Amino acid sequence: MNREEFLGQFREALDGKVSENIIDDNVDYYRSYINEQIAAGRGEQEVLRLLGEPRLLAKTIEESSKFASDKFTAKSQGGSNGHAEYDSYDTRKDNIKEKYINLPGWLITGLVMIAVVLVITVVFNVFVYLAPFIFMFLIVGFLIRTVRSWWNK
Repeated sequence: MNREEFLGQFREALDGKVSENIIDDNVDYYRSYINEQIAAGRGEQEVLRLLGEPRLLAKTIEESSKFASDKFTAKSQGGSNGHAEYDSYDTRKDNIKEKYINLPGWLITGLVMIAVVLVITVVFNVFVYLAPFIFMFLIVGFLIRTVRSWWNK
């Protein structure tokens, strides 16, 4: 099998399963890849053997395309590496920003201790403010009970 037969089988295996743009991008990519490897001194048969079966390669592209369309919105169909489905994934991944702040344990412990001290301080200050009134009502209540019990005898 030569490169044109390989690319023909690859195109045929993708036909109807992914968009025409994805097919064209991937065929162009693998055509360029094969040409670069041959220019680097590898034999055509060796490069095709390393790529594997064209139908299996096409199945991988098809599955990747389904994954990319399910998980990510495609930014564009043309990419720098000729793989639009991979470009949409990489671009989306780079745009995700972490929304969590990772605080050290000692800082969290310190903040919790400060909050507990503030709550205790507020409760104590409210009690100190209300204590004279509470004691006054207790003394008045005690006196009323004492006078009633004395008067009823």
